Amino acid sequence: MSELMVQMIYPTSDAIFYITSRTPKTDQEWLELQGKALTLAESANLLMMPSRARGRPQWIKDSQLMLDAGTAAFQAAKAKDVAALEALSDQLYVSCTTCHQNFRPNYGKKPPPRN
Repeated sequence: MSELMVQMIYPTSDAIFYITSRTPKTDQEWLELQGKALTLAESANLLMMPSRARGRPQWIKDSQLMLDAGTAAFQAAKAKDVAALEALSDQLYVSCTTCHQNFRPNYGKKPPPRN
C-alpha cells in the first residue's frame, strides 16, 4: 500500500493540488496532466481490488471519493479548465483525509514531546 501511495497517488494528486503554481502551458503539459489525473483515478480502482479492500465497506467508500475526484480531474484536464481543477483540489483533499482518518493510526495527532 505504501508503494502505491508514494509511487502513484502522491505525485499524481500533487499535480491537482498545485495546479495554480504548476499550470500547464503547452499542449504536451496538458496531456501529461491528463495522464496524471487518469492515473489518480485508476489508482482508486487499484485500492478497491478485493485483495486490498478485504471486504471493508468504508475502504470502498473512501476509495470511491478518490475515483470521483480523479475522474473529474481527468475531464477538467482534457478541457484545460484550470478553475475546475482548482475546485477539485478540495474534493481530492477530502478524499485523502477521510481515508487517512479511517485507516492510518494516529493520523493528525501530534507526536508526544521528546525528552
